[in-house]
Amino acid sequence: LIPNYLLLVQFELVDNLFGIMITQLLMSPFAIFFLRQFFLSTNLSIVEAAIIDGANHFKIFWRIVGPLALPQIVTLGILQFITCWNDYLWPFYAGAGDPGSTVLTVALGVFKSQTPQGSPDWGGLMAGALVAALPMVILMIIFGRRIVGSIQASGVK
Repeated sequence: LIPNYLLLVQFELVDNLFGIMITQLLMSPFAIFFLRQFFLSTNLSIVEAAIIDGANHFKIFWRIVGPLALPQIVTLGILQFITCWNDYLWPFYAGAGDPGSTVLTVALGVFKSQTPQGSPDWGGLMAGALVAALPMVILMIIFGRRIVGSIQASGVK
């Protein structure tokens, strides 16, 4: 958390939505492990046949391995979106200074603590929690089977 924050300070990306997103997109150990498991299980006879046909490494990746990995890449994108959507700690630190770069999870925490009557407005807080949870429910309804099938195919448990 601290090195990522210091890196954002150097690049002047603190209090910026891009600064909140970039660390989640580029620095995910889960993404590396997930795709590694899939690529280790790739059938090498297809790659060897492409080498015999004269394809270079770029063409093998772009035309053969890439399309085979597309379901895993889409699943990884959905899982990363869910993780980023539900994240609280990093957006709290990276976007705390600017109200325009506050994400929904942090805004709900601020909403809970800034009620004038002393106790939280539970109705408004639950409405905000429903708005926060609704995209995840819709994603799981639409892509639930594909996510489970892709995770089973990649060997991640």
